[in-house]
Amino acid sequence: MNRYTALVRRLHFASPLAHTAGSKLSLPPAQAHHARDVLRLVIGDAIELFDDIGCSADSVIQSCDERHVIVSVRSVQPPSDRAIAFGVAAAVPKGARADWMVEKLSELGTSFFIPLVTTRSVVVPDGKNKIQRWQRLACEAARQSRAPAVMRIDPLITLPELLKRMNHDNQIGLCFSTQSTAQPMFHAIDQLRHTRKVMNLFIGPEGGWTDDEMARMRAAGLTETALTTTILRVESAAVAAAAVLATAFASGNLIDHPSS
Repeated sequence: MNRYTALVRRLHFASPLAHTAGSKLSLPPAQAHHARDVLRLVIGDAIELFDDIGCSADSVIQSCDERHVIVSVRSVQPPSDRAIAFGVAAAVPKGARADWMVEKLSELGTSFFIPLVTTRSVVVPDGKNKIQRWQRLACEAARQSRAPAVMRIDPLITLPELLKRMNHDNQIGLCFSTQSTAQPMFHAIDQLRHTRKVMNLFIGPEGGWTDDEMARMRAAGLTETALTTTILRVESAAVAAAAVLATAFASGNLIDHPSS
């Protein structure tokens, strides 16, 4: 038997779950459809609800029909205070490559993704449709991977604007560089592993950072780091770096999850 067969089914609930113990909740239409028509869940089946920030609710289906799926919440677990908090700020790759990157970052437990406008950016997604699509992908990936929370998708931002915001928010960052002075990623992480600040990973476009951008990031206190000796595509670098960071902090010295 597949070792995942016995796992309780997991569904996303868009509203906060913190104070819902003992309540009856109506699942959102998309989640109700998934529970009823895809998973074929019925009255009495146990499910786990999870919200955007990492609360989870031990629940059971109380009623199920073509219009509504109602669940009864038995208990609620708050977000873990040991959850790692790191985000990826990256130039956006083309087409389906961006969707794949968002999906995999969410699976790895990345806290937030920041689409970044750089001097050599090829893709600059505008409007809300792309951001909303990425948020749906992040939610679905979190459900399937059993990530504790849903990766937040931030609005598009330029590099100077993000560096200014980081300084105000007391955050730290690693920027990926091909310069000979860049530290191996594990060395950089080891120096920062005891911090309680939120960590940002900066991934440039495939054309690389400009000299001005590198100067700005150095001035902002970002640590230059290298992942491999090869030149990676944006999505490869982002996912590989997130995997390294998630692994490095998996068993201790973890960073608090951001509240927003």
